[in-house]
Amino acid sequence: MKPGNATLTAALAARERIAAHVIRLGGHDMSTQVQSWALDRAYSTDLPEAMRAFSGSASAQADIALSGKGGASAPALYGPWAPRASGDVARPRQSVVHSWGLGTHEMGTLPTFRGTVRSRSAQSGEDTVRLSALDGAERLRTPAQLPRPAGGIDPATPYGDATNWVASDVWCVDHLLMRSGVHTAPPPRAGCILYASMHGGAAANVGYLKTLSGNWEKWSKKDAPWECSASGNRTGGTWAKYIPQMRPVNRNHSDGLWLEIWAKNPSRVPATVDSSIKFSLSWDAGKGVMHTVDIKVDFREGAVTYSGRQLNPPQDYGPVETYVDALKSDFGRWHLGFWLTVSSGGTAAITGHLVSPRDPLIEISRKTIPTMDIPPGAMADLTIDISSIQVEGLQLSQLAAKPSSVAARMQEGMWDKSATLDVPKIPVRMLPAVSGSAWDAITQIARATLSTAEFDSAGVFRWRGPERWQTPPEKPDLTVTSERELASLTLTEEIDACRNHCSVRWASWYRVKANMANVKEAINVIQINPGQTRSIAWTVGNDELDTTPPATAETVVPDTIRFGSAQIGRTPVVHGAVEVGTHREDGKLVLSMRNRSSETVWLRGNALNGLSLSLVTPTMDSGASPTDHWEVSQDATSQRYYGVQQYEHDAQGWIQQEEPAQRIAEILKSAGAYPIPLLGDVEILPDPRIELGDAVRVVDSTGAQLDTLAWVIGIKLSAENGEIRQTLTLRGTTANGPPKDAGLTPDRPTDPTLTPW
Repeated sequence: MKPGNATLTAALAARERIAAHVIRLGGHDMSTQVQSWALDRAYSTDLPEAMRAFSGSASAQADIALSGKGGASAPALYGPWAPRASGDVARPRQSVVHSWGLGTHEMGTLPTFRGTVRSRSAQSGEDTVRLSALDGAERLRTPAQLPRPAGGIDPATPYGDATNWVASDVWCVDHLLMRSGVHTAPPPRAGCILYASMHGGAAANVGYLKTLSGNWEKWSKKDAPWECSASGNRTGGTWAKYIPQMRPVNRNHSDGLWLEIWAKNPSRVPATVDSSIKFSLSWDAGKGVMHTVDIKVDFREGAVTYSGRQLNPPQDYGPVETYVDALKSDFGRWHLGFWLTVSSGGTAAITGHLVSPRDPLIEISRKTIPTMDIPPGAMADLTIDISSIQVEGLQLSQLAAKPSSVAARMQEGMWDKSATLDVPKIPVRMLPAVSGSAWDAITQIARATLSTAEFDSAGVFRWRGPERWQTPPEKPDLTVTSERELASLTLTEEIDACRNHCSVRWASWYRVKANMANVKEAINVIQINPGQTRSIAWTVGNDELDTTPPATAETVVPDTIRFGSAQIGRTPVVHGAVEVGTHREDGKLVLSMRNRSSETVWLRGNALNGLSLSLVTPTMDSGASPTDHWEVSQDATSQRYYGVQQYEHDAQGWIQQEEPAQRIAEILKSAGAYPIPLLGDVEILPDPRIELGDAVRVVDSTGAQLDTLAWVIGIKLSAENGEIRQTLTLRGTTANGPPKDAGLTPDRPTDPTLTPW
């Protein structure tokens, strides 16, 4: 329930019905030209109408009627063919902000709607233009797209045991929101090649998750740096390996890599608990030659350590340590940023920029790792080990220069936090394919997981999980009575609201394996000039999972690519010149190749008509498919009185473990075991503080003799000629107890006097 103000409180106490309102279009106050308005906000659900557990999305719609001004009619000013100078204030997709209250002063108003114009209509001969506007759901018309990592079924890139959270319902919603510009944490910046939000899953939003250790199952909103954080094992060993969306080369001296993450520095850490974060960035120079730069931040020891490693032959470099006392003393949200460059001679240099809760100016001057010589190559992967630290927003960006200020490093003023999410509780190992718009996909996830999705009156997106309706509130947000507020009330109880045998279908991926035989190969010979980008695209289907950028190799095998220094002849492979990336775009798999060197190179095989590249797009093995299982919860007492009332809930692939499926079944059963009265057409004295999901106490001493708590699941508002009407749809928080049938002997379903034939 929204808090009020003094002006509104006085108007409510006086039982005021005259509405004050403010309506802005395109940032202009149009309140004096508003003839009437209406606002409808309600949850949509595919569950039985009167069930106390309900799910789905709520998209508010506002309808506004405008008049003209200055002797000009509304159609002439604001109609579809009106001059742009006046008509653009009401064009489709124009901003709409609405607030209303009671009394004659706009100080008594509260915000109730923020969205954009969907349509406008004007009838000739009238002085009215009618607008229809939709809330933030209109911002989510971008095509729905989720990553499809193959590691959940691919033994070559394992994601650990079945308890690991590759993603979750919350992670998927957050990803869909982020792609539409609705953010819960600092978003991927321009130049980002790897981003992992950690908001309920280890999967990468940008780039690719390659491998997971165990213990990826701890997600928390409490003390999270921004929205939701991951934390690992108290003794360490909780790590994830990622491949960036584009493999940067280490010989492009105009660029560097900006590595960053948000972390919660815990207080009072026992000596046995590992409180460090470690990053490992590896480059591949071919023929098994791999070089890795390690960056470790240890909060308990107060140390930042740089070191290096080489494979084939093995060699260690460093360490270079810097002690930062604030790491041990400043508890709270930290931003850790590191600027890494590799010189023409292969020397790795790192500059640290740490922002503590107290001091935004902790800088670690440029350090080099002594004697380490990194040969030309492309990035292989980035590994992060988070130990017990809460982290979110891992990001790797390729930039022309490091962020020049604290504000730029932390992206201050570059984004708005415009969404909030419940704690993730439904893990997803294989991300289902989605279609339609982001709003369509979010609605599907909400219905599958018994969650709700909505934009509130301030334009903030809110996602609430299935436990939202489980516990009846101890006290109401508002009490409405027949003596003061109630103008009308309709109570409905129906057998269709009773569901006492609830089953939930879930999909097990345990026996599903990946088919690695789907290979896209080429023998193309393509010239790539210095600074030039060339691309190749293939059509891919929804059944094809993500493929990572191929690594440069001398001989092309699956998931590799080859570049030569000449168009013909047996020329050696060129390492460290071409940045290779892969991404999905409009049903295509796009391979991009950008020459970052000063010399022309060619995509070509190592022999005439030899393979120049080979990509594997994994699919599910045709010999196995996800196994459907059912979890059931039933109420024997309810079945005795109401008969067996079945409800089958198909989660459409979004529930993939037994425990959450059983929990959803229990929620459905507890909500539907006894028919919950639906309170419809509850007209009350207008109150702009009421929001969806509020608990209202309804007291009717004149008609139904009712005194009960109910949740607000629908709000209808209309205003005309200065008077406002507000009608609520409510759903009881509890049933009226099991039937007793005292003194009743129900007749049998078959007449016992009939003679059997």
